[in-house]
Amino acid sequence: MINIDQIDAFAFSAPIICALACMIMMLMDAVARRRNVQEKRLRLFLALTYLITSLGWLGMVFYSVSPRLFASYYTVFLFTLMLDQVMIYRFVSIITSTGERRKLNRLHLIIPLLFTLVSAISDMIVPVEQQRAVIFSEVNGGESNFWFRIMYVLTTAVFIVYNTLYPFLNLRNIRRYRKFIVNYSSDAYNASLTWLAVIQVLILITVPVPLAGLLFHVPTISFSYFAWVGTLPYFINYLILCYNLLNDNYLIIQPEDVKEDTAAKTTTIDRKQFEHYLREKKPYLNPHLRITELAAGLHTNRSYISGFINKEYDMNFCRLINRCRLHHLDRLRLSPSNAEKDNIDLVLMAGFSSYRSYLRVKNEEDRLSLLKVFEK
Repeated sequence: MINIDQIDAFAFSAPIICALACMIMMLMDAVARRRNVQEKRLRLFLALTYLITSLGWLGMVFYSVSPRLFASYYTVFLFTLMLDQVMIYRFVSIITSTGERRKLNRLHLIIPLLFTLVSAISDMIVPVEQQRAVIFSEVNGGESNFWFRIMYVLTTAVFIVYNTLYPFLNLRNIRRYRKFIVNYSSDAYNASLTWLAVIQVLILITVPVPLAGLLFHVPTISFSYFAWVGTLPYFINYLILCYNLLNDNYLIIQPEDVKEDTAAKTTTIDRKQFEHYLREKKPYLNPHLRITELAAGLHTNRSYISGFINKEYDMNFCRLINRCRLHHLDRLRLSPSNAEKDNIDLVLMAGFSSYRSYLRVKNEEDRLSLLKVFEK
């Protein structure tokens, strides 16, 4: 008959299988994108992250089936748990970059290495049986476990801090990026990284407390059933990350764009010139239009155009371009030559990257129009 420990092991092995499957898909996609160095490196980095996190979950499997094996593996378990959060943070920092080159602070790596070193020294000093007595709250541990008990409590507390602090840091980076992207990309809805923010919130709510309760043997939350809740967000996390990387649902802003924008000469324009350019050149028909491309066409820079749009039209770049697309779509629908075309085809002809993107824009414009009615 299957006991509860075997059920635990099965639950904790699910994220391992998922992470390894996603790792393989990332490696295959990296090969397919070998000509794009940046995208290739991003996928290889994420594949390595999947490998590291699977080693962390392997520790939870050992925890369920073999106390002695887990005690021997504890140093690797501790290191992978902390390094996983650092690598996810680095990944988020890359795709939420707003053009500046930011290096990873060495402290992000030094702290896990220090705790791992302390744990490795403990492995050499404290016998495995005494380590097991502390980790699994066995009464026969004795006073000889005092050093390891302090170390175990401290490192587990660090685990809680890492799984709480880094999602907050990631949400901060995503929030900063979302503010920037609406004044940079005309397809900000698809590049807003909502999926990534959802992942961080799920982890923040469901991961630290259940798994810490299990490791600390806290009454009422130390049951394995409660700890399983911590595996679900990670399972979803791996799938969502993989899916959105494969489908390019993000936009990495190149530092070169910012450099060129800063170096560009500022040419003043007025509303009449700007609207004439939109009517004649129809830049909004490009579904991936960026403000730097619009600025180049008007012989000015991004900062000037962004400020001009906000001042003259009281809206950001993304919303202005999408309004142009909506107006163009209305004209396409009225044209007799388009009578036989599907609505989806017309939406794409108007410059929207997808029908879903169009629906988001249309619903948002309808909502804002309704608000204006109530304000009168």
